[in-house]
Formats: sequence, C-alpha cells, structure tokens
Amino acid sequence: MSRSPYNLGETLEVAKKEFAGLSPLVMASNSGCLFDLERRRFTVPFLGSRYLVEHPSGAVTHKDKEGEAPIVITILLLHYLCRASGVELSADWISFKELQGGAIYIEPFRKRAVIPFVRNFGSRSEDFARAAEKLGGRKANHGDVSYIIPALPRVPLLYVLWRGDDEFPPSGNILFDRYANTYLHTEDYAMICGMTVGALLSALKQ
Repeated sequence: MSRSPYNLGETLEVAKKEFAGLSPLVMASNSGCLFDLERRRFTVPFLGSRYLVEHPSGAVTHKDKEGEAPIVITILLLHYLCRASGVELSADWISFKELQGGAIYIEPFRKRAVIPFVRNFGSRSEDFARAAEKLGGRKANHGDVSYIIPALPRVPLLYVLWRGDDEFPPSGNILFDRYANTYLHTEDYAMICGMTVGALLSALKQ
C-alpha cells in the first residue's frame, strides 16, 4: 500500500485550527456548501454522500450514519472548506503534473488513483459509465469513455478511459480544472482521486 502524503494527526490539528478561525459564511459562499446558522454546521456533499461539519470544532460526521467520519475524509473536507476560493471554474483541463508541485506527488497519485482506475475499469467501460452516473457524473468527450465526476461541489474530476486493442492495453488518466488548486492542495488531489475510484466501485454494488 502506498503511504499517505499526510502526517494524519498533525495535519488534522492544523486543519481544525485554521477552520475554527475562518468565517463560516465566507466558507459557505466560496465552497458552495450549505451552512446552518442555528446548528452551526455545514452540509458537504462528497462522493455521493453527505457529511456534517461542525463549526468551530471541525468535527465531521456522516449525515446518515452514527460516529465520526474517517480521519482522511475529515481532513479533506476541512481543507476544502478552508481553501475554497469561490473562483469560477474554467472547464479547461490539466494533468496532475500541472498542479502546484504535482511532480512531488505523482507516484502516490498514480498508485492510489490511475493504476486502480485502469485495473478495475479498463476492460469494463460500461461499468465505469454506470458507476460514474450514479455519482452524478456527466459524460465528456475525451478518450473512448470519459466522465466528469463532482467529488465536491466545486471539485470536478475528469476520468478518461482508452479501451485498448490488440496492440495496446487499456489506459486511463484523471484530469483537473485549471483552477483546481484554488479549492484543494495538490496532495489532497492525490488522495481524493483514489477515493473516487473506491466510490465508483462501491456504486456498482448499489
């Protein structure tokens, strides 16, 4: 298993501290997430589920399940709420290497996301299409089959498959909006893309 780009405990504490110091109304506006003024919590759609994020504590729970969310999800959602800029997305797609410092995280990205994506869906493009649509994906015009999957309200991920033939094996890639780094750090994308592959596989079981 590839190592997490996070030092989880320290990263969580830093994220919670930053989150507590920011205006929830500004974060709500910039992230596209609802904030309940009375209950002091956000509702954040993430990969087909909804999570509740308390302000200022930063506690994260699944809306439909008991208990705290996994620490990696908590970190990602706090990072998203803190970093979201509100910038209008460009619909101009770039590779992982074009993200800020992308070369540093390229191996975790490939191991966690691209390789599992191709391994699981390279010869199952119909299953990929079905799973992507269950996650709210929109069909795109890249490769042989491609979908834009809304991982978070303003974090679209473009998953592209090439089916391959007698000479070449199946291949794939994951692309990002040009303004992706105004919503998440590059190391966050190394994590979220792999989690999206997992969500695609889970969607097939529903």
